[in-house]
Amino acid sequence: MPGIEGDSIMSIPRAAAPRGLLCMLCALSFLLLASSCSEGKGGTGERSALLLEGPFVAVPRELSTESWERLRVGLGVTPAARPADGNGTFYLALRKKELGQRWFMSAHLIQDTPADVFGNVAYTLGVRVVSFQVQNGKLYAFNVDDTKVRSDLYKPDEVVEAWPIITDAPDFNRLPGSEDYILFDPAAGLDRFVGMDNLDLTYGAGFEVELAFARRFRRLDTGIAFEKLVTGHAVPFLSDISASRVTATLSLELRRYQEGEGYTAPPAPPLAHYFLGNHRLIPNTGGLGEEAPMKWNLRPGMKPITWVITDTLVKTQQDPRYRDYDLVGAVKRGVELWNGAFGFQALSVRLAQPGESVGDLDRNFILFDPDLFYSTAWADFRTNPNTGEVLGANVYFPVAWVNAAVKAGGAALATPEGVTAPGPRRVLAWNGMASERLCELDSSEALAGPEGDVSALTQALPPLTPKQIVEGIITNVVMHEIGHTLGLRHNFKGSLTFPTSSVMDYTYRQEQPYRADSVGPYDVSAIRYLYGLSSNLPEEAFCTDTDIGYDADCNRNDATPNPLELFYGVAWKAQLRAALETGAAAPADALLNSVLQYVRWGRSNQEKLRAWDIAMEGLLAPIPPETLAAFPGYGARADAQARRVLQRLYLDNTIARGFYLAADPRPNALFTPALLAQLRGNLLDLDGVRTRATRRVAIDILKKLQTYEAYAVLREARDAVDASLPGLSGQARMDAEDLASRLHLATSPYFN
Repeated sequence: MPGIEGDSIMSIPRAAAPRGLLCMLCALSFLLLASSCSEGKGGTGERSALLLEGPFVAVPRELSTESWERLRVGLGVTPAARPADGNGTFYLALRKKELGQRWFMSAHLIQDTPADVFGNVAYTLGVRVVSFQVQNGKLYAFNVDDTKVRSDLYKPDEVVEAWPIITDAPDFNRLPGSEDYILFDPAAGLDRFVGMDNLDLTYGAGFEVELAFARRFRRLDTGIAFEKLVTGHAVPFLSDISASRVTATLSLELRRYQEGEGYTAPPAPPLAHYFLGNHRLIPNTGGLGEEAPMKWNLRPGMKPITWVITDTLVKTQQDPRYRDYDLVGAVKRGVELWNGAFGFQALSVRLAQPGESVGDLDRNFILFDPDLFYSTAWADFRTNPNTGEVLGANVYFPVAWVNAAVKAGGAALATPEGVTAPGPRRVLAWNGMASERLCELDSSEALAGPEGDVSALTQALPPLTPKQIVEGIITNVVMHEIGHTLGLRHNFKGSLTFPTSSVMDYTYRQEQPYRADSVGPYDVSAIRYLYGLSSNLPEEAFCTDTDIGYDADCNRNDATPNPLELFYGVAWKAQLRAALETGAAAPADALLNSVLQYVRWGRSNQEKLRAWDIAMEGLLAPIPPETLAAFPGYGARADAQARRVLQRLYLDNTIARGFYLAADPRPNALFTPALLAQLRGNLLDLDGVRTRATRRVAIDILKKLQTYEAYAVLREARDAVDASLPGLSGQARMDAEDLASRLHLATSPYFN
């Protein structure tokens, strides 16, 4: 047997075992003395007889007395008597008649160090449909879902995991019925860990497992669950090998494969209202496939899906800083309000009970994290790869959202000194299974937005108390994430009505508390269609993540039925006016991009022209002389902001433009003449405030346009600058000569 003299700690050959790691594992073994892997204990502390019953049996493993003592003394463990009931780890025995049967294998990463300090909290790795086969002294788990079967002839084989079979276990072999079981070591699998996203900055391509420890075995109604603690190191590429040390804890679950009774999913609708399951090949069709929406097997009369809130929320509720708010009640409402969309009790919620862990895949957890510097709420779920049926889900909700809500309610919370915010999220994949979050809702972004007056939104809303604001925001966020686990995608057009028609929107911060008493009408329509309670698809306005690059009204964190005029436009004009007249800070880039997206992708030529007029209000050349006289410095500030707008429309890169709706504006009969007039006014310096930098930008844009109208403006400017040269001297002449050279280059030739 692999390990230290065949005992419970699995060791990979040639892998160093640092004293600290072994000490940690030794300590773990002390903590696991009462592990549930034992089949029961008598009153005298003697282990009762092990019965080989059921598909899986946990077979306790113990360190020998000699090995235990050598480990204790060699690692400097505090002297203690060797426990009578073993060290808490185990082998697994699989009944042979289960070979070839189908099982769900689910994996969840409970912790991953050191990456967890960078925002890498627990997450689901996914679900595989597996069957077991024996070969060459190993028990193999093969992926046997139906999604990749191309024909009756070609059915791919994919190894998911493999464990060594244990044959030299005399105590087990003497048990009645042992010949009907296969004994294997669950701590000694393949464990192919690979860094995902930007994890390679820490771990490289993956890491080699040195030690693994199986613990916390549990029997489930239709299977088993256990945890694996693994420790290893990355492929060495750092001067300090300890910097790439990795420790991770996996929760694994094996459940008998079954499909929910009566489960059906509707065809994927034309609009992407729902998350779709795995692309499934239709056998014998030449590669044709299908996708269906993912959902729970919920229908009237069924037992509700239970959500469990971790006890960390209760502890936070007891903090004096939050005594005025019902945090637990707000979270519960975020779950239970979805029952109104179903028309029956589909969901229930309760607090976690002692012994329930975040790695329990037979639970649906709301994971409340009291760490101040994880600011993103998210959701994930586990689904049957064959059907898309949701088997379980998690929602992660950090205290940063509570603090942001408290701030929105008018209070302030002190943050501890000497704590730095985490870096980018980094994740691990395990044996080909990787996490996929349904949503990542960051409190710092979701509660941000244009400052100042946003017209009707701030004027007509009924007042709310701080308590209503805080609890309303919390309820809204939980509703949003629960909606994802029910199968709904974002709807970023919910905000076109008030209160928003959908909690699946990223709602503007001032609106969020007003959608805290129910889900929206869109949500009701979408749920009822998905779950077969209605044959009608939603009719409310809808757009989702993939529409952001094509629809100017598809935005996160906006509001009002006309965002250009009443939301972005109002804020832009107010902030720009203050900047021009008083020297206040210029409007943020994000706000500028939000206005300019309508210049590029407005619904009509009239809307595109209106967006241009909003962006250029107070900047148009020539600026009236009385305006320049009334506000000292106005001209220089207007010149800089006009150049900024023009560059952002045509010359800045995609990142600066905001990624979405970033293409150059297309010519049209209303906007193009207005643009050419401004390029001409800036290039000819009609008001005497346009700098050399701004005039050069105008040349570059006119050259890029490649139209006869733009060419005509360049020719006019070239001739005017040439004519002015004889009357100039000194710096003015050098500037004019430089401009003349650029104009000649732009026009000789003009067309590319």
